[in-house]
Amino acid sequence: MKRRSSLTLIGFFVSALAALAQGPSGPDVRVFTAYREKLAALIPDGIAVLEGREYGWLTGVYNVDAKLIFVPPSVGAKAPDPAAWKTTLYLPLKDPRAGVWDDPRLSYGDDVLKAAGIENSAPQSAFIVDIAKLSSITDTVYVPYRGLPVVGGSEVTVPLRLRDTVVRLLPGLRVKNLAPILEDLRWAKHPLEIEIMRRSCAITAEAFMEASRLAEPGLFESDLDAAASYVMRREGAQHTFLIIGAGPNSCILHHSDNDRRLEDGDLVVIDIGNTYGTMGTDLTRTIPVSGTFSVEQRKVYDIVLEAQRKAIAGVKPGVTLAEVHRTAREVIDKAGYGKYFIHGTSHTLNGGAAVRARDPLLQGLLFFKEPGDRYAADRNPAREGTMFTVEPGIYIPEKNLGVRIEDSVLVTQNGHEVLTGAAPKDAADVEKLMRERCRYVREKE
Repeated sequence: MKRRSSLTLIGFFVSALAALAQGPSGPDVRVFTAYREKLAALIPDGIAVLEGREYGWLTGVYNVDAKLIFVPPSVGAKAPDPAAWKTTLYLPLKDPRAGVWDDPRLSYGDDVLKAAGIENSAPQSAFIVDIAKLSSITDTVYVPYRGLPVVGGSEVTVPLRLRDTVVRLLPGLRVKNLAPILEDLRWAKHPLEIEIMRRSCAITAEAFMEASRLAEPGLFESDLDAAASYVMRREGAQHTFLIIGAGPNSCILHHSDNDRRLEDGDLVVIDIGNTYGTMGTDLTRTIPVSGTFSVEQRKVYDIVLEAQRKAIAGVKPGVTLAEVHRTAREVIDKAGYGKYFIHGTSHTLNGGAAVRARDPLLQGLLFFKEPGDRYAADRNPAREGTMFTVEPGIYIPEKNLGVRIEDSVLVTQNGHEVLTGAAPKDAADVEKLMRERCRYVREKE
């Protein structure tokens, strides 16, 4: 049996799986260019105006201050001076603190052609001035707008302010909502993004396995958090998120303190992910602190696993997230645990059919499993390249017993691919994993 002191555990890190360390895959200009070409075909009658970092997948720029006026070639070619009407990226002036007090960010004057595949850049201050000139070459402007719900029920109004600004500056033009077009465009991912996503998922699976090897009574949720975070960061992830919920915390969907001591008999929900390059993943497994599931824990665990497997089995082009959820719920309802399944089964990944963004840079990981997708993913059929999670769960607070099993799934031409499938999830395989020695962490000597 593994024996460690929780006081000296996470002191030194060693690596045993160097083959994983390939370095992060950064943004690829070919991806951004391909999306812009598709967008040009979808709005041949107008010009798009965007601001903020949410649409970084069009440019590779996740700077909150970045702005974009997108001019389809078909529109620019009709202008009196076509050379003056090209897609332009608006950036802040170079901050003298950048590279001294803060990390450098793409700024006006930098090579945007190399970074984003866009020929023109301009200072941020020119953005409003240039919007006012659009009526000379188009009668239609596309702006993404919507109110985004936030805590307390208020609305994020920045997207609406941009729409209102365009309406005020260009009163005679038609203003159309670009948000549904962008979300439909993002619903299926570029092949290069899928390759990055596979790598992101491999890193996440490896992090889960190390945290599971480590787990035992007397440690803390934060110990597992530290081990998994280390693995993900070491293998190239730019950002990580971790929910480590033991005992009663296994029934808190978005537990974040990660500070409880692990007790013999606890289950631990390990819900983790990362952003790697431009893509983000999500994975959840549930493990027994003792290394062995109790009879009741195993019963509930196997029901959740059956629900997940049946739901995943139906994933293919044409399926909706509502259908995936219905399949999982039928299994759990039939087993008599329906009232303990308190959330939806899926959420989208890496933009498109977005619910709400979890990652602070809006680079990928999408949040919440409740209804209310902006793109209505519960009704819009998946297609090849669509990515989402499948994560049923049962939560019984009166017994401090929560189980969730989640995978990131890719819709393929004829079916699906479980991108996080390297992480064991059969109960016997989980127990076997927990008997292994750690490969990345060791005790202080």
